[in-house]
Amino acid sequence: MSEPRAPRYNPLFERFVDASQPDPEMLPGMVAYCLYKLAKREWATDFFERNGRKPNDDELQEYIRTWTPTRVSGAEKEAEAVLLAFAGSVIENNAPQIREEALRGTFWKSVWTSCVAAGIYTLFLIFVAVVLRSVGIDLLSTVQAVGGR
Repeated sequence: MSEPRAPRYNPLFERFVDASQPDPEMLPGMVAYCLYKLAKREWATDFFERNGRKPNDDELQEYIRTWTPTRVSGAEKEAEAVLLAFAGSVIENNAPQIREEALRGTFWKSVWTSCVAAGIYTLFLIFVAVVLRSVGIDLLSTVQAVGGR
C-alpha cells in the first residue's frame, strides 16, 4: 500500500493572501490571486493551442516560477485598482438612493431638535433667574439700571 501524498497546492496563494488577516483585509490578495489564476488559464489555453496538449506538472511549475516579486506586486496593484473601480461603480449606481436617504426627514428632524434645545435653554434661564431672585438679586432691576446709564 502506498503512503498518502501531501496535498498539492499553489505556493503563490501565500504570496498573495495572508490568511492570518481578517476577511476584509484578505480581499485585495484574493482578487490578485484570481488575476493570477486568469493569467495562468490564459497561458495554459495558449500552451494547448500551440502544442496540442495540456502542460505537464514540470511545465506548470516553470510557469509558476515566472511569477517574480515584481509580477506579484503588479497583480496586487491591479487588484487594488479593480476594487477601487468596483467601489466607485457601487457608489455611482446607488448615489440617488444614498442622497434620498440622507435628506429624508432632515428638515423636520432639525426643527424638532432646535425647538427642544431652545426649550431647555429657556428653562435653564428661568432657573437661573429664580435662583438669583431667591438670594436677593433682582435681575430685571439690574438689567434696567445697566441699560439706563
